[in-house]
Amino acid sequence: MDAIEDPPAVDPVNPFSPTAVARVTEGGALATTVVTVAIRDALAHLDNYLTTGNGGTVAVVGDYGTGKTHLAAELLAHARRGTTGTVQAVYLDAPADTFLSLSRRFLGRLSREAVRALVDDYRAESADAPTPAGERTQVLAERLRVELAEVTADPAIGTVLAMLVDPATEAAAWDWLMGYPPGPALVSAGVTARADVESGAVETMGVLALLLARRHDRFVLVLDELDKILSTAGRPGDETSARFSRLIGVFASAGALLVIAGLPELLHLLTPQVRQRIGPIVRMSALTAQDVRDFIRQSQLRAFGQARLTPFTVETTEYLTNLTDGVPRRLIRLCYHLYQRALQDGTQVTHRMVREAVRVQFDLASRQDVAADVRRVLTQEGWSYQRDHLIGSLRDLPVDFWVPLDEQGAGCCVLLTESVLKAEEVDELNRRVVAIRAAVPDSEVILVVVGHLPAEFAADLTETFSVEPIVHDPQTFAEDLSGSVKASMRRLEQTLGADALTSVRQRVERIQRQQTNAQRSLERLSYQLDEIRGDLRPDARTSTRRDTVSSTHQTETGLATALPGRVARVFVEAVQALDQLTGFERHLRDAFTPSRPEPARRTGEAAPLLRSGLRSRDVQRALGTALVLRRLIEAFREGVEQWYVNHRHAPHPADLQRLDRLCETYDGIAEYLPLFQLDLLDDLAPPDGGTPTEPVDRSLSWSEARSMFDGLSGQVRRQVIDS
Repeated sequence: MDAIEDPPAVDPVNPFSPTAVARVTEGGALATTVVTVAIRDALAHLDNYLTTGNGGTVAVVGDYGTGKTHLAAELLAHARRGTTGTVQAVYLDAPADTFLSLSRRFLGRLSREAVRALVDDYRAESADAPTPAGERTQVLAERLRVELAEVTADPAIGTVLAMLVDPATEAAAWDWLMGYPPGPALVSAGVTARADVESGAVETMGVLALLLARRHDRFVLVLDELDKILSTAGRPGDETSARFSRLIGVFASAGALLVIAGLPELLHLLTPQVRQRIGPIVRMSALTAQDVRDFIRQSQLRAFGQARLTPFTVETTEYLTNLTDGVPRRLIRLCYHLYQRALQDGTQVTHRMVREAVRVQFDLASRQDVAADVRRVLTQEGWSYQRDHLIGSLRDLPVDFWVPLDEQGAGCCVLLTESVLKAEEVDELNRRVVAIRAAVPDSEVILVVVGHLPAEFAADLTETFSVEPIVHDPQTFAEDLSGSVKASMRRLEQTLGADALTSVRQRVERIQRQQTNAQRSLERLSYQLDEIRGDLRPDARTSTRRDTVSSTHQTETGLATALPGRVARVFVEAVQALDQLTGFERHLRDAFTPSRPEPARRTGEAAPLLRSGLRSRDVQRALGTALVLRRLIEAFREGVEQWYVNHRHAPHPADLQRLDRLCETYDGIAEYLPLFQLDLLDDLAPPDGGTPTEPVDRSLSWSEARSMFDGLSGQVRRQVIDS
């Protein structure tokens, strides 16, 4: 402990944040900052832009809690402290939506008055000679079109910006910039609705960046959590990537600096071509023990006017840094709780207090909750398993889950443990896995940590277990565990040299169990949809309102629907794709088609041929999957239709959450359907010449159809929101 820190007592005010969640506020005091490598690099890139004016894009990537938003606040403050005092810097928290929503948030952040003043200033600076009042708007529009040619080829933007400074057309011009269709005043001026509002939104942001950069010499826009836009509907398509690439390009052309911040997945969501257009990449770095001590001293200097380490010590800060892997949010939260505990006990922070605080703050799930998650994963994947299975002697502890590999005495263990915070706990787990392998040599062991696992201990355990431990994360746990179990069972099969017939039989049994579980899940889906319908339709008046909806459409299936045509078509195309792949609905109709005089004999053969195809067990299972998928799509459509009837006009955030629940419910069921079986339904098709109908159209490949079913919820949500 530092000598200067002995005398002071702990003050009753806690100088640390209990949440450690950074927020960017206008003119607010910055939080305590320790200059790490990441902050130093980011500030250097910003200084280079402020000096040279060369626009471009800087990416800041890091996991949750590593300080991305805090770094964004530092960049904004640094830019606004520029030597010339003319730097304009804006921060935006990107919405989990579209580029249009981002552009609207950008415009709202600037305000209509500020944009109008920006155009007014441009008009005043660019006027060379007096212009008649009747021609001012036209002249200004022409000048703007020439000036903005660097970032957009759309002449309508110059026209609309010129009309923004006219009080008579200001509101209509602002609405068009916000992405709404042009009003009568704009239409009469030759402005038409944009064919692609998303691309138009990107152009609008580039135009404003150019005007701001010219007006203020430099313009910096920080887009935080940009990965939310790119990952809203899964991996971004070509159009989204092209728009993002365009956004990067227009900011570079405008001489502005774009700072994008997000999770490491942000870069993986982009195509290689788009990644190449991004300039420097700043990766958030972990705090060292010295960084932590500097942070504690600076925090207490701000709060009490004196830089000190008490009630922490050099030893406890070292221990605290190791247990949290130097992640800033974890460290700051623990500093808050440890300071509070030291204040209550009247002592310094000890190693034991650090361990207790880590367990309380990070062991958010209980072993019972995680055990239930493990059961769900194993059940949904079709694995048979045993709970609390005893391996070895009665003196040994049972394993939490045992997944056997046929009757060969081999299998995979799943062990659950709480946070691993001491070397002694690592040694105990290592001894346990050695004992399991001594009792069952042909076994794999997967460790699930319910709580926190420092990186140093994770490396030691991986060496013994041969598989990296899984730290429970509600967002990724199911996928992580499923992948680990599958990989472990494959390794066992390869080690034991299981014959092909045995392997096939085991997989078939798993598929049968998966299908049974999928059918049960479908029953739960129907129950959930009924509940949601009850929420959306609180009284009998809702059904009356539905009957009187003027926007009712007729789908290609002949069913009336209140959904907009674009949304209804998504569902129709999904069902048609399913029918196109299987042909079952067509064959079933043919079996009951009344015979005509000429082809009577051939038509009468449809039913026997269908019965022949249905004798195959594989076809029966595949047919069950197809019927479940069809019912799932129909139930999803009904739920979305009910939502749209009640919430299509200006939905609130809570209403959009209900829509998200519908989409998540569809995804949760479709994910576990063995859709690969549908290709087996080709066996239902009668031989050539055996039916009067056309053969099943196989122009739609299986991979294309699978992507349609997997991406159905994302397409539906986008179309509903755009409607």
